[in-house]
Amino acid sequence: MQMMNILKPIAFDVIHFMSQLFDYYLYAVYTFFGRNDTFESTGLGLSSSRLRTTLNRIQESLIDLEVSADATGTLTAAEERKEKVPSPHLSHLVVLTSGNSLYGLAERVVATESLVFLAEQFEFLQPHLDAVMPAAKKPFLQQFYSQTVSTASELRKPVYWIVAAKAIDYEQTLLLMANVKWDVKEIMSQHNIYVDALLKEFEEFNRRLNEVSKRVRIPLPVSNILWEHCIRLANRTLVEGYANVKKCSNEGRALMQLDFQQFLMKLEKLTDIRPIPDKEFVETYIKAYYLTENDMERWIKEHREYSTKQLTNLVNVCLGSHINKKARQKLLAAIDDMDRPKR
Repeated sequence: MQMMNILKPIAFDVIHFMSQLFDYYLYAVYTFFGRNDTFESTGLGLSSSRLRTTLNRIQESLIDLEVSADATGTLTAAEERKEKVPSPHLSHLVVLTSGNSLYGLAERVVATESLVFLAEQFEFLQPHLDAVMPAAKKPFLQQFYSQTVSTASELRKPVYWIVAAKAIDYEQTLLLMANVKWDVKEIMSQHNIYVDALLKEFEEFNRRLNEVSKRVRIPLPVSNILWEHCIRLANRTLVEGYANVKKCSNEGRALMQLDFQQFLMKLEKLTDIRPIPDKEFVETYIKAYYLTENDMERWIKEHREYSTKQLTNLVNVCLGSHINKKARQKLLAAIDDMDRPKR
């Protein structure tokens, strides 16, 4: 700041290089800890369009994706690449595959929260940087703040989602749910074992989270994001499990409600997160089992948040033999029409 105050002609160059350094740090954190095509394909919007645009811009303008040591390139190519730097590489000492360390959570926290902290410092500096920036270059500064600095905190979502997706064994829950008999003939008073198994997973996650926090302080926003991600994934797993049911009686639907209420009651003792993420997503799906044919068509059109498979299951299992073939085909056609724009 002192240099820019005294040597105003170089103020823009200093700010420009500072912005490039911040760009590179943001890109490195995402490359190391946030990039995962498998989880992006879930369609849950882990990376906002603004963040993706920022990352693409940084990659195109700053990152040399070609082999930097390639001496056979032409002089022109070398000139074009002189403003670029090699793509970052993660140290082999950083292990992101161990469940005991929650998949490198400590390293993820240090990297991501340092970036968020730097962004906050840039926010404090904005009036001072604006004061020394030449008038003709002010749009550059505004763009840097609106497109890069303001997106730093958005990296938290994809970075910590990867931990949440691996920390709980959601697949085990689906397998246990598949073994449940849902076409029972009497009201059950005891919940199913998949609920206990899922809660044990959350207890183990909580224990490992506490262990990591002994090494690196886990800020409250990070802890909240991790819990929100895990709960959201668990609740979506439950809906997927209910959508796999082939036969279900009214008593079976009541059992689903009993199971979910038991899960919520025990989960709320483990976390202070309120409201429980995607609670309505599960409750609404279970309640849909009670809909009539006429109500079902309207409900399907109003609830695009569910997958084609989940909606189709409601028609086939919930209405079942209560509707004729023509009525069923009409409802399935309505689902297909909704799905078509997604393809």
